[in-house]
Formats: sequence, C-alpha cells, structure tokens
Amino acid sequence: MLNRAERDRSARPAPRPGVLAFMLGGRARTLSLGLVAAVAEIGAVTRLPSAGRRNLGLIVHRGIVVPLIDLGRGLGGPPAPAGIGPPAVCIITRSEPVIAFPVEAVLGLRPFPTEAPAAESSWDVLDPLIQDLALDLALDQDPVD
Repeated sequence: MLNRAERDRSARPAPRPGVLAFMLGGRARTLSLGLVAAVAEIGAVTRLPSAGRRNLGLIVHRGIVVPLIDLGRGLGGPPAPAGIGPPAVCIITRSEPVIAFPVEAVLGLRPFPTEAPAAESSWDVLDPLIQDLALDLALDQDPVD
C-alpha cells in the first residue's frame, strides 16, 4: 500500500518537453520548442556565390526556400563540413524569417529548465542567438561573424 507522499508522486504527470537538445560545434545545446518548426534531412544545397562565411546556401523545405546558416562557426566551433548534404540533419526554426542550421546530432526532447542554467552547465540555450540572427536576416544585414 502506498503512503500519501508516494501516492502524490505517482499521480504527478511527467514534465512536458520544452526544449529540443542537439549537438552543435561539439557541445550539447538546446532550443525552445516554440522556435522549432521541424527537424529534417538536408537535401540539395544551392550555394550562393557572394554569401558570407556563415551562409552555407539555400535549401528547400516543404516548398519553401530557407537559408542554411552555419551556427557552429558563430559559436566558436569548427565550420560546418564543406560537402554538407544528405543524410545530414538540420533544425528549421519558426523565426521570421525562417532559417535552418545543420546539427551534428539530435539528442531528443527535454523538459524546460525551471531555473537559469548554472555557470558550469554543459547545455547552451540558443533562443537569443536564433532571434538575433533572424532579425539580422530580416533587416538584410550580414550576420556577425
């Protein structure tokens, strides 16, 4: 027979996922699910001749042309591989404008942190970076390298 504390614990629903965890630049990172539109394989990449170093080209996702941005380089990691393409995976954002960025691996869904990450935390939350990058693209500025 369960005592009251055990009964209360067993009745609590599991925490709902709030972030998508992935590897980027050799580190575990997260992005709020509200900013994630899709996780998809990277199809054909159309290179742009005069694009900045972080712009890997354009991809088509569900009939929409989306810029593929190298976030790893901007975060101090190594640049994305030159021959990026299938079966590489990218995350497509819900930002305006929509952007995609390749990731090394998708780690799955995690509960939203209830408190600010500790300084020694190995998880980086990329929400502010994605929002700033989308604003730069919307204003037709080169993202800061």
